[in-house]
Amino acid sequence: MPRRPPDEPTRIDDAPARRTVFVAPARATRPTAGAPADCPFCAGHEHLAPTEILRSPADEGLPWRARIVPNRYPFVVEGAASGAGPIRPARGVHDVIVESPRHHRSVLEVEPAAWEASWDLARRRLAGLAARRDLAWATVYKNSGPGAGASLEHVHSQLVALDAVPDAVRTTARGGDTAAERLAAARREGRVVAVRGGLAAFVPPAPRQPFETWIVPRGAPAWFHEAEAGLVRDLARLLRAVVAGLAQAAPGADYNWWLLQPPWRRRAARPVAGGWWRIEILPRVTPLAGFELGTGCHVCVVPPRAAARLLRRALPSARSS
Repeated sequence: MPRRPPDEPTRIDDAPARRTVFVAPARATRPTAGAPADCPFCAGHEHLAPTEILRSPADEGLPWRARIVPNRYPFVVEGAASGAGPIRPARGVHDVIVESPRHHRSVLEVEPAAWEASWDLARRRLAGLAARRDLAWATVYKNSGPGAGASLEHVHSQLVALDAVPDAVRTTARGGDTAAERLAAARREGRVVAVRGGLAAFVPPAPRQPFETWIVPRGAPAWFHEAEAGLVRDLARLLRAVVAGLAQAAPGADYNWWLLQPPWRRRAARPVAGGWWRIEILPRVTPLAGFELGTGCHVCVVPPRAAARLLRRALPSARSS
């Protein structure tokens, strides 16, 4: 068997601990911050980034608003599956979604057309990956600010597709609750923050951090890539409004968000009810300390209903019913 390159990402599955770790030595060499003069994501610096996969608009004769490029420092790489033991090459796809041609640091600075285009590109890329038989599941996620794991300040998100479904995703898929049930409970308990089109934002019943917010479709396909274009635009707009609310309720807080969806249809253990994909937004208001890291339990200092009330006040134009 040929030897693996020393910097090739490796996946380690510790079954007794129910833990998976991706070991990617090359990520230790990632640049940090990045001034506009040498930023690989700024328009005019396309030669500093890998060859693009998708762009909007698609016409290369027009200036781009958003684009997707391969991640130069991936923790999964494409290649034939090999090995079935606890240590094996980490296979999958790892992309970067560049959300603005300008050196913006916040999604609130991005032109609406570029912001919406970035979500449309994510949907299109996920649709293409979902058709591949070597991949089982994918997500889109954002690290905003150094406290949330961001290395480059130019606004961007990341898209990762894996050849195996993470345990946490399998657990959620087995949960059986639907977006409609979640939203009905949030309405009863006063946790709804805003409603836009076919989407609703609410504080979950057990938030891990103050002002944690979920965005769910009120009736849509189970997978994000099957959503209609109008729903994707509504998601971009509602997500931006929630970020603006967080900036008011928790000034200066970094945050993460991620797309949580079921395993792709052919990998699902049983038929998946429609409409449970969601975006989870997690502000970094309080640190994760020993108790949280050691037990998986969390301590939140703002009750869910109070957090929803404060976020509604920060979004005066949003409907909350």
